[in-house]
Amino acid sequence: MRRLLRFLPALTLLAATATPVLAHGGDLVYTGATGPYQVRAFANWAEGWLDYSVDLRNVSTGARIPGAEVKVTVFENGAEIAQYTAFESGAVYEFVEPSPEEVHWNLVLDISGPLGPARLTHALDLAPTNWVLPSLLVVGGFFAAVAAHTWTARRRARA
Repeated sequence: MRRLLRFLPALTLLAATATPVLAHGGDLVYTGATGPYQVRAFANWAEGWLDYSVDLRNVSTGARIPGAEVKVTVFENGAEIAQYTAFESGAVYEFVEPSPEEVHWNLVLDISGPLGPARLTHALDLAPTNWVLPSLLVVGGFFAAVAAHTWTARRRARA
């Protein structure tokens, strides 16, 4: 029992970080090439916020493209409803904005970068995600590791 209590802080940390670890970046929602750019877009909706990220690379070399400007125009049912600027954030261009619970949009990305301008369009369909299963898997994995360690320790002690 004392061993389990020693691992309780680690279990709490794992359970607390399960959702943010999975949330960052989100699901791959688009991949393709436009002009000289290879584009991969990721999106995640959580608690009223849309996190949208664009990985922009040189289509020829695969090298990351720093210093570009990425403008995102949002259309719903054929009408423009918003414009966002995806700012450079580490290795991606990203914006985080409040959004409805279900997203059924068409996005137009206007890219101005060192390789010239480019434009692409893609659909974005998101619904709320359920974090219960991933959280249970992380917690279950922790308990499985503790149980395996305890079983192994007892087996060695008997030998």
